[in-house]
Amino acid sequence: MLTKDRMKFVFIGAGSSVFTMRLVGDVLGEESIRSGELVLVDLDADILRETAEAVGELVRYAKRDFSVTSFTDFREALPGADFVFMTIATGGYDRWKSDIEISTRHGVQQSVGDTIGPGGIIRALRTVPVIVDIAREMERVCPEAWLINYTNPEGAVCLALERYTKIRAFGLCHGTPDTAKWIAANVFRVDFERFSYRAAGINHFTWFLEMAVDGRDVYPIFRKKLEETGMDKVQPISTELFDIYGCYPAPGDRHVGEFVPFYMKDRVQREKDYTWKNNDFKAVDSWRDESRRLFDRVRLEKTGYDGFLAGSGETATHFIRALRTGEPAKEMVNVINRGYIDNVSDVTVELPTYIDRFGLHPEKIGPLPDAVAAQCDRLGREYSLMIDAAVNRDYEKARQATFLDPLCANCDYPEPLLLDLIRANLDVLPDEWKKIV
Repeated sequence: MLTKDRMKFVFIGAGSSVFTMRLVGDVLGEESIRSGELVLVDLDADILRETAEAVGELVRYAKRDFSVTSFTDFREALPGADFVFMTIATGGYDRWKSDIEISTRHGVQQSVGDTIGPGGIIRALRTVPVIVDIAREMERVCPEAWLINYTNPEGAVCLALERYTKIRAFGLCHGTPDTAKWIAANVFRVDFERFSYRAAGINHFTWFLEMAVDGRDVYPIFRKKLEETGMDKVQPISTELFDIYGCYPAPGDRHVGEFVPFYMKDRVQREKDYTWKNNDFKAVDSWRDESRRLFDRVRLEKTGYDGFLAGSGETATHFIRALRTGEPAKEMVNVINRGYIDNVSDVTVELPTYIDRFGLHPEKIGPLPDAVAAQCDRLGREYSLMIDAAVNRDYEKARQATFLDPLCANCDYPEPLLLDLIRANLDVLPDEWKKIV
């Protein structure tokens, strides 16, 4: 149980400015956190300065007792940390776009490209070594700290932290809770407080096992409600996967579609005209522009503070509150499967987890439907290959992950695709890769 009054929060990847501001807003709004240090870390000194200005404005407006400091070197920021929020994107936004462009030239479409597919593989190769280095520094200077990961690919990052470090870590993602809120509001049209659910799987590919309204099982009428409300047309891929597997997936077509390669074929995309096609970044650019406007309102116009203090929907502070007060919380958390799901191996899974002053207590799920478990297990094992390749600079493991990946199956020649991605990322990959390719 954490009893110290003044805690140290380190945000690594603070250049993800609006996400950082929302997490900071959650910390400032949490009554169990009385005071502390907010430490921002990013390689980009210019965006780091701007983020520090905006965070300082938010602290001033909230009238809370928090200091704000910033560093471009994480080693200077970590000593004495209590919580480390990981939101890095090694190579940045432009590199993500490059991943999609290279994959597209090789015939592989990706609606997101940050979790699975060639985009997920190359992102793991360039991101996992950085996060493992940070965690090993945490072992040295703040060994009791918790690392809360938001960086994708979530499942690979969490597995790497478990396998290659001793740090206490877990991953969070708003995708499944947001889908549950969408189902409550748009399918059953009830307040979220009346809706309850149980879900499990892997990050960006979880499955609702139970749904209830006012304690009454509503899964038997779910398909009918989807049709009545037209929500089957809003998320057609998720609806079809529900028909196939008997469980409804989360967090929506944009993510779940690229776990099943058939939906990412060019001909299918053209014939079905799905909303989320090969990522052209128009939607993401729009989201980023809006986020930047919110950020600049605080930093430059000295207004719009409540947008960051009203609650982000992220659940990290629920975990912190439970540790500090003993008040139990229950959240969807990414942890290593230690028998929680019977028919999935020891890979990262996302499932309901109880939290109290003693830490995390993942819920025993039992078996998933066989076909769902097979999908999750295959993808989890791909993550295992990806992190071994990333940490050990092992090209053979990277190649095996590529040939196991479902989306890479849409490519005629997967290995040239992998090689092109590695060559395009040599400046942000460990130096050993230059000798390999």
